[in-house]
Amino acid sequence: MAANQAILDATIRHAVFLEKLKAGEVGKFAPFLKEIDRSIRDQLTRSDLTEYNVKRLETLLKEVDSLLLGIFDRYSAQLNLDLVDIANYEAEFEAASLARSAPVGVSLDVAAPTVAAVRTAVLTKPLSVRGTGGGKLLKAFIKSWTTAERERVTGTIRQGFFEGQTNFQIIRNIRGTKAAGYKDGILATTSRNASTVVHTAIQHVSSQARMEVAKANTDIVSEVEMVATLDSKTSQTCRSMDKRRFPVDSGPRPPFHPNCRTSFVLITKLSAVFAKGATRASVGDDGPKQVSAGLDYYQWLQQQPAAFQDVAIGPVRGKLFREGGLTVERFAELQLDRNFAPLTLVQMKQLEPLAFERSGIT
Repeated sequence: MAANQAILDATIRHAVFLEKLKAGEVGKFAPFLKEIDRSIRDQLTRSDLTEYNVKRLETLLKEVDSLLLGIFDRYSAQLNLDLVDIANYEAEFEAASLARSAPVGVSLDVAAPTVAAVRTAVLTKPLSVRGTGGGKLLKAFIKSWTTAERERVTGTIRQGFFEGQTNFQIIRNIRGTKAAGYKDGILATTSRNASTVVHTAIQHVSSQARMEVAKANTDIVSEVEMVATLDSKTSQTCRSMDKRRFPVDSGPRPPFHPNCRTSFVLITKLSAVFAKGATRASVGDDGPKQVSAGLDYYQWLQQQPAAFQDVAIGPVRGKLFREGGLTVERFAELQLDRNFAPLTLVQMKQLEPLAFERSGIT
């Protein structure tokens, strides 16, 4: 059991490490953002836009877009290389963890996927993100973000021109104001979007690396089990995915949405014995603590005060959760459709009208 807890602790530490790694990768965008800011200001301070005609404006916009394309392409190239490196590291870590998962005296012959196999999986398997960006390959996912950001900048310049704004006003719209810490300009949106893209991309490559380890060890790994974060920030999709198991060769994989924190663990024939007495981290109403690893998200949420439940899932769902007479399992089922897309309250009511009646929700 001591060995079991040691490996679980290592897994938790690795999850924390991965979040720090994401933050580090986000930080690498900062110098590129400064270069974008500087390039735009250089272009817009050369002459007064109010003296331009439409044809001259479009020429300027093409020059600005070309500059932005070059900057974003350099950043994207660096990011893609980093992501492949991260994927290979994740595959090595997962293979080593799987080898250590056997009880004392038992040896597991774990095969590590090749670097080529991991790289191919990362680049050719689409992201599982639902909605915008969903189903795209990694490079296309990053490319769509850079394209949108370039269009946001050139669109702001074009709009400012047709509204008769001065160069200073247009630059302020793009950079933001000093009084607001430059958080009110469109480049602040670009920065936030960069963070989302990086977090989501790293979660994708981590999942694909883990899956390559699973596929290389189908004689050992039987299933995968989703592991969501036990706190009030977890999404509707991830709350209901927690503890669900899927075959190695089928089923959805995280990231399920932008900034998704859900991961999964490989289930082996020894897992039932190995998991006895195991715990997992949570951040509930009383702060961080370890709880039984056997609890899924809604079983854990049931142990939290009503006020915390309302923050986590919303006051209407919270009331339904407590007063609708539904089992925890049934409530979890009601959150997603067959394609694992979130259900609205209206859709939930159509499936369980009596539960809404019991809880007094109209």
